[in-house]
Amino acid sequence: MRIDYYFTHLTYPLLLIVVLGILISFTSESLAQLSPSSSIPPLTSIEELVTYDKESNFIKEFEIPIIEELGLKGITIDSQGYPWFYHSTNKTSTIMKLQPESKKITPYTIEGATKVDNAIINLAGGQLLYDDERSIIWFTDARTNSIGKLDITNGSVELIDIPTPKSGVMGIVMSPDKKNIWFTEIIANKIASLDIKSNQISEYATGNQTGPTLLTFDSKGVLWVTMSYSNNVLRVEPWALIPGRSGPSSIGMQTITLQKPDIFSPFGITIINVKDNIQKMFVADHSSSRVVSSYVYSENLNNYSSYWTSPSPQKYLTTLPSQIVADKVGKNVYFPQHGGNRISKIDVRSGIMTEYDIPTGPVSSAVFIAISDDGTKVWFTEWASNKVAYLDTTVQIPLNLQVKSNNTVPLTLKINQPKTLDVKLSVNKNNSNIISSSTSPLSLTEVELAIIGMTDSGLSGITYDARPQRINMENNFTSQINLKAQQTNINPSSSGQYTIMTKASAPEKDQLFVSLLYPVPVKLDLPVMKLQQQQQQEDNKQLSEGKGGFIQDLSVRDIVRNAALLAAIGLIAYIVYRRIKRSKSKKEQ
Repeated sequence: MRIDYYFTHLTYPLLLIVVLGILISFTSESLAQLSPSSSIPPLTSIEELVTYDKESNFIKEFEIPIIEELGLKGITIDSQGYPWFYHSTNKTSTIMKLQPESKKITPYTIEGATKVDNAIINLAGGQLLYDDERSIIWFTDARTNSIGKLDITNGSVELIDIPTPKSGVMGIVMSPDKKNIWFTEIIANKIASLDIKSNQISEYATGNQTGPTLLTFDSKGVLWVTMSYSNNVLRVEPWALIPGRSGPSSIGMQTITLQKPDIFSPFGITIINVKDNIQKMFVADHSSSRVVSSYVYSENLNNYSSYWTSPSPQKYLTTLPSQIVADKVGKNVYFPQHGGNRISKIDVRSGIMTEYDIPTGPVSSAVFIAISDDGTKVWFTEWASNKVAYLDTTVQIPLNLQVKSNNTVPLTLKINQPKTLDVKLSVNKNNSNIISSSTSPLSLTEVELAIIGMTDSGLSGITYDARPQRINMENNFTSQINLKAQQTNINPSSSGQYTIMTKASAPEKDQLFVSLLYPVPVKLDLPVMKLQQQQQQEDNKQLSEGKGGFIQDLSVRDIVRNAALLAAIGLIAYIVYRRIKRSKSKKEQ
C-alpha cells in the first residue's frame, strides 16, 4: 500500500491525538516554548477566554477599537506618563499611543514586508523601550526581523535588519551608558547589541535550544537573560564578550540555575538594589505558578524563595507569571499572571504579595507590563480582549496581614505533629471607619483565610485548618491556622525546604477579589527510611499480584504524551513528503 495512503487516512486521528496529548501534557517545556496567545490550553476559543467584563476599584481598562485582530503585546511609558503599546498580525505591525484622559489613540504603522512564519510572529517581538534622552521608542519587530526606532517628535520609523534571518527577536533593554540596545533572539538562540551611533549589530550565541527571552541590567552593568528553553538564567559580562566566540561556557557568559531537582522556565526578570550594593533578583517562572526570588550571586541560585500565586479559579493548570518589572525606587515588584488573570505586586521590604483580579476574564491573557516613572500606574496589555489597562497603585487596600509562629523559622513539620500559625488582620489607620462603608474598595465583613503553595499543585499529605476561616473585621481580627503532615499519601522524597503562602482574600464589587499573601518557609521532616520501606513493600505487593511492572505503571498521560510525540513526527514527515511530491510534479510539468 502506498505511503501517501497511510498519511492521508491517518491525518485526522493523528491530529486528534496531538491535540489531546498537548492538552494532557501541559508541561513546563511546552509552556516555555508557546507564544503568549497559545499558552492557553487547546480547544479553547476566544469567546471562552473572555466571557465577562466587570468593574474594579483598582484596575481601569481601555478598549482599542481601531484594531480588529488579536495581537497586542509589549508596552512602555513615556516621560509624560502616556502608554505606548505594540500590535502585530501576520501582515502588519503598529505602535500606538494612548492618551487616557481623552481615550485618544494615535497609531504609527511599521512598514516592511513580512519575513517570517506566523509561528515566529505569534511567539516573538513586540517589546518596547522608551528612550527619554533621544525621544525614541525602540522596539523589536519579529515580523520584519528587525530592531526599530520610532521618533515620537515627528512620527518617523526606521528599521534596522538583524543579521540572522528569522531570529525571533524578543526582549529589549538599554545599556547603562545608553550607548547600546541589547536584545534577545529566541529562535536563533542569540543575544545581540545594537550600537546606537553606528547602527551596527553584534550577535552572541547562547547555545542550542536555550531560548533567550527577556533581559535586564543590574547596577554593576551585568546583563541577565532568561533562558526559557534551557531552564536557566544567563549571566553576561558585556565587556568580556568576543563576537564569534560565544556560548554558555565562553568568556563573559555563565548559566545560573536552581538547585536540582527543582527547575523553572524563566520568562520575566528584574533586579533591584536592596541596600549597600546588595541586589535581589526576581524571576517569573512561566512554567508554574510562582516567582523565584534570590540575592544575586554569580555562582548559583541555591538560596532562593518561591512566591506562589493563588491557584487559578478557572480550568487552567498554572497561573503563568510573565513579564516582571520594578518601580524606580526598588520598593515594589509587579507582574501579570497570564493564566491566573491577575496583576500581582510584591512588597520587597515586607515580603507581602498582593493579587488583584483583572476585570475582564476569565482569561484576558495579560503577559506584558510597564510602570510609570512615579510608580502610580502599572500598565499592561490584554491579548485576548484587545484592551490596555492599568493598576492604580494610589488606591489603598484597607487591610493589613501579619503572620507569626511560636516556632523557629523555617517551620518544621513532622508526621502527625501539628504546628500553628497566628494570623492577625488589621484595618489601616487611615481606613478605620471604612469597614461597613459603601465607599470602601473592599468588603471587610467576609475576609477568607487559606494556605497555598509548597508546589504548584500542592503537596499531598499536608493539611491545614483555619479557625475561623472567614473573618468579619467588625468582630474578629485574629485566627489560628494549624498545619499537619499526615503519613498517608506523602512521597518519601518530599522531605526538604518549601514555602507556603498564608492568604487573606476580600471581595470588591462584581465579585472580583484582592488577596494578601505572606510567605512562610517550611521544612518537611519525614522518616524517609521508614516510608521508603513501606513504599517498597507496596511495590512488591503490586508486582506479586500482577499489578506492577513497567507497562502497567504507564499512566494515560504518559501514553498519550508519547503518542502525541510520534504523531507530531508523523505529521512533520507528511508535510515534507507533500512538499517533495509537489516539487517533483512541478519539474515534470
